Amino acid sequence: MDIDSNIAEVRREFPVLRYKTYLNSAAHGPAMSRVWDAVQEWWRFRLDENRGYIPPDAKGEALKLINASAEEICWISRVTQGLNIIAGMVKAEKGENIVVTETGYPSNVFVWLPQREDGAEIRRIKTKGGRIETADFERAIDDKTKAVSMTRVEWTTGQLNDVKAISEAAHEHGALVVDDCYQAAGAVEMDVHLDDVDFLVFGGEKWLCCPCMNGVFYIRSDLIDQFEPVYRFYDNVEEAFRGGVPWGRPEHDNISDYTKPFYRNAEKFNRGCVSGEAVWAFNASLSYFNGLGVGNIQRRVRRLSGYLIDGLRELGVTVNTPLEPSERGGLVTYTTGKHELNKRSHETLTRNNIVTALRYQHGVGGIRVSTHFFNTEEDIDRLLKVQRGLLN
Repeated sequence: MDIDSNIAEVRREFPVLRYKTYLNSAAHGPAMSRVWDAVQEWWRFRLDENRGYIPPDAKGEALKLINASAEEICWISRVTQGLNIIAGMVKAEKGENIVVTETGYPSNVFVWLPQREDGAEIRRIKTKGGRIETADFERAIDDKTKAVSMTRVEWTTGQLNDVKAISEAAHEHGALVVDDCYQAAGAVEMDVHLDDVDFLVFGGEKWLCCPCMNGVFYIRSDLIDQFEPVYRFYDNVEEAFRGGVPWGRPEHDNISDYTKPFYRNAEKFNRGCVSGEAVWAFNASLSYFNGLGVGNIQRRVRRLSGYLIDGLRELGVTVNTPLEPSERGGLVTYTTGKHELNKRSHETLTRNNIVTALRYQHGVGGIRVSTHFFNTEEDIDRLLKVQRGLLN
């Protein structure tokens, strides 16, 4: 579907757009009607106890979104859970370091902090006015680096990092790359093999416009056998469930049946914390985004964010987001220069049914605006009009 020529049809997918100018997908995307329909369908099967239904191929849709192979992903309930899985397996020893950034989302840093107790260094790259260059990563990574924990799109500036170049720098020193692409999935084209990341996590609640408590954990195929899950879920013992559920056999034993290897794919890391309802909802979202084509979405998002940036610069406010389209995702942050005015601007926008966010980290941020594919130039004009009135 051509999004531009079918924008009215696209907007009908999002009921909230009838009432609000929604520019907050970086926090949580607006609900889609088809996702609601999918959830209701799942509950109809549950109410009827229909065990013969064929579940949707949600995992296949997730694979398409990031161009992964079938054995490389499993479900997670949220991105923080995925990051905890990784930090629980990737242990930096005394004298080694984990590279993070000042601009990374708190969970990208928080999960690694306990490793300081074992003598590991949490090496944090400093921001220069909200920006971190690839060269900053290259300088921070050395032969003692165990992992680089990064965000593909920065949540307070919208900067799109050069993941491939950072991966190359990390791998030259034998370090692993952890890519939190929550602020990219659904708005930015991704290819995990091209970018050569080792681990990747994302959820459905933000740019994929899906309910919370669903997400994807990716591990590069050649790393699967190198790591063992620290959280043991009996359902991941492949041999125990071969040929049906083990408790359907008279000889079922709660030790011998499970003293066997886990699946030899990403399912060995599955914690069993995602419901069937969430999977059906996620499938409805993922299949829709894949059908539109994330490349098409990205082009529209960049055009809209550029339109917003141009308008903000005409107002004289400071834009924190890169001006070059190839260096940004879908979110844009700006500041009036005064926190109190930023706060009042956000409150006034909210009263005018224009949904944005107020976000800061390390002094960088302000009003965060998320331009997604369902937005229009008219949406942005409404925001600019309200902001202009507060500056005069």
